[in-house]
Amino acid sequence: MIRFSLALALIAVAAAPQDGGSPPPKVEAKAPAAGDRTDVKIESTIELEIEASSNQEGEPKQTRQLSYARTLECSQVVQSVADGGVPTWRVTVGSAKVQRSGTNIAPVTETSEIENKSYIITRGEKGRVVKAENGDPTPADASGLGAWEDFGKLLPAGEAKEGATWQVDAATITALISIPDVAAPTGTFDAKVESSVEGKLTVFFSGELKGKTAKGFETSLKVAEGRLDYDSAKNRPVSLAITGSLTAEKPLTQKVSKAKELRQVDEAVGTVKVKTSKLEVKAEFK
Repeated sequence: MIRFSLALALIAVAAAPQDGGSPPPKVEAKAPAAGDRTDVKIESTIELEIEASSNQEGEPKQTRQLSYARTLECSQVVQSVADGGVPTWRVTVGSAKVQRSGTNIAPVTETSEIENKSYIITRGEKGRVVKAENGDPTPADASGLGAWEDFGKLLPAGEAKEGATWQVDAATITALISIPDVAAPTGTFDAKVESSVEGKLTVFFSGELKGKTAKGFETSLKVAEGRLDYDSAKNRPVSLAITGSLTAEKPLTQKVSKAKELRQVDEAVGTVKVKTSKLEVKAEFK
């Protein structure tokens, strides 16, 4: 299953009148303050086609489809800000649902175990840490909470001049956009200030991440179109939309005994391929 960690760094765009001689606004991260609140809604859809083929002649390919539609609604509050400006957040999940369907799977909607629970999020030398407020073990569905604080890494450095372009290295935004089970994906995103008009800033980005998962899948994640919208008057992002595709491939092997040898080796017997027919993520911030 694909999980996108989508995110928000509370951004302030220093607005300036756009008359003839005015410089473009500068994009600066807004320092968090205790009590700051952000309501987040994320919707994602991914439709997968999984194909397994055998190296043996005459064996037909086996294909099946899977579809996942996820929704997440939560509120984030800055609980405190330590020396140096490092905040601690409390995220309360109001709703977390996933609808599954596919080949031989009737549509079913399930409630995630993170629904109606709260989590404390901190940052340290090892990165972001998510812990259940009640002390329970942190479920996998909670691991992406608070990752939206990395949105600032998609923004231009300095002036947000319309048409300005820059690149973002994959390693800097792995919490925001990543391939599950790939610890260190490679690749870059090309970013551009698509528009900067009357206090509204839109950043367009596209690119590709590649890597090998812990289970041996050679995987590619392409973002065809990504748009991040900010309202500089309110000093906060408004929305994020991403469309793209994912492909993954892995050889199927089995243990076989070599003649005259007292050992077994892995021998390729087929291939499994995964590709998306639809991959969309939409997020709103209020």
